[in-house]
Amino acid sequence: MPKVIENLLVRAIIVGFLAALTVLAFPHSTKAKTEKFPVASERQALRTIWVVATAYSSDRYQTDNTPCIPANGYDLCAHFKQYGYGNTIAANFLPLETQVRLPDLFGQQVFVVRDRMNERYGPGRIDIWMPSRESAQAFGVKYIKMDQYGGGAWRWTLVRK
Repeated sequence: MPKVIENLLVRAIIVGFLAALTVLAFPHSTKAKTEKFPVASERQALRTIWVVATAYSSDRYQTDNTPCIPANGYDLCAHFKQYGYGNTIAANFLPLETQVRLPDLFGQQVFVVRDRMNERYGPGRIDIWMPSRESAQAFGVKYIKMDQYGGGAWRWTLVRK
């Protein structure tokens, strides 16, 4: 038998022996694991605040010269074409990519902070992206509850218990 094959066989026997020792030293539990992964719809909000909400659309009069592309570079128009709904908000007081819910208006739908507002709008104000200018105007101005689910530390909070 060639020396190379002999060396490979010896190594395979050693690896098999070590694997058998490992199994004997650390026997596996026969109990079924009862852990389960968390369900996103069951997670608890990190914070709940009240905000003034308005709406905007990808209209050149309401945005810059790239109306479908918000501050984080995501394509809002392509998202709407693919999924049939929008899930973007603009907020200056939350980090980009923060996930929020607006339960009184949209139930369990998750929105993502992908855009910024004009700097004259301070904390406690959000702008919800809508697919058309008409739907944004029909939304109007509302004072609503917003739940935050992630995205880093808040720079400003208005917590209402």
